[in-house]
Amino acid sequence: MPRSRVLILWNQIDEDVVELWRRDGRRSPDWDPTKIVEPWDTVAEEVELLVKAIKGAGHDVVAANISDNFQTLIETIDREKPDVIMNLVEFFHDDAEQEHHVPALFELMNVSYTGNRPLALSICQKKPHAKAMLAANGLPVPRGIVIEQGKVPEDLQLKFPMIVKPAYDDASGGIDSGSVVHDRAALEARVHTVLTENKMAALVEEYIEGREIHCAIIGNDPPEAMPLYEMKFKDGVDNEGRKLPHIITYRAKWDPYSRDYYAMESKCPPDDLEPALAAKIQDIAIRAYKVMGCRDYARVDMRVDPSTGSVYILEVNPNPDLADGCAFAQCVRASGRTYDQAVQEIIAFALERARKRPKRDTGTTDMLLREYLVQRGRLAR
Repeated sequence: MPRSRVLILWNQIDEDVVELWRRDGRRSPDWDPTKIVEPWDTVAEEVELLVKAIKGAGHDVVAANISDNFQTLIETIDREKPDVIMNLVEFFHDDAEQEHHVPALFELMNVSYTGNRPLALSICQKKPHAKAMLAANGLPVPRGIVIEQGKVPEDLQLKFPMIVKPAYDDASGGIDSGSVVHDRAALEARVHTVLTENKMAALVEEYIEGREIHCAIIGNDPPEAMPLYEMKFKDGVDNEGRKLPHIITYRAKWDPYSRDYYAMESKCPPDDLEPALAAKIQDIAIRAYKVMGCRDYARVDMRVDPSTGSVYILEVNPNPDLADGCAFAQCVRASGRTYDQAVQEIIAFALERARKRPKRDTGTTDMLLREYLVQRGRLAR
């Protein structure tokens, strides 16, 4: 593979909470000093691991934090003149909905980049829209309804228990131990919380109490479903002593000092998953990946109903965490790749697009005008 110039772009504006934990010397959660929290990497350290992986393929690499500044973003691309950009920007101006604007800018600047295109990023983040697309293509999703404002309809035609999520958030934002509801009063209270505190529509779905299986996917022609990853839940309790539901809350995902974090563990590949069921899950994941227009890499999160064996798609994540210790990295290693090899593959996809990208035609683009000019001999065929 020829030597190329790769620009890694990421966006961080606040202090890294991991760095603060280190300064404070936090080793154990307050509620159980016998537990020792494994050290986490800062975002900057995660980026350095990506730099190392890409350099291992013989490329020149520059990493830049755009610090939520549009001018910095533009000037960095103009200055570095990359062959490809590794896009790690997941928000802009503290607005997750602007995530898809960043790769749209790359496209306007005619610069190749890794990962998913703007439309896939935007639709996947809008959970109701993604569910509608998946269902329209015959893929299984939990039954649900979107509540934009006001009260919960009297006749929902959904069965308890239900789960209430912010409709347009990601990374488990707005998900906590109160998200699963078992009666009308709890449902109404939770919908009100999402509408007022999260300030967005509430997605209410029938809750699937079953095994949670994630399928990481890499590649394009064809995409490859990697070995499956299971999130296994324990019977934990919250700070008030209430039983934690078997869901991945925001704290379970991002706070290693929380009770939620210790109420689950991962396994890759899963134990005791029948080969036929594993193949079915991977097939559904690949189909969802294609339906949502994903490319390069993504992760599809699913649940298996224990009573029927039915598989339901919870969400398609078009921008999963690429940190070395994350779920995606575990699936990579289970597939027989090293972490560095998978990162290099992702870069190679973008480099291939860069090589194949046609030069921009600055001539006539209107079809009827072109036909007229050709007929009059004013434009070559």
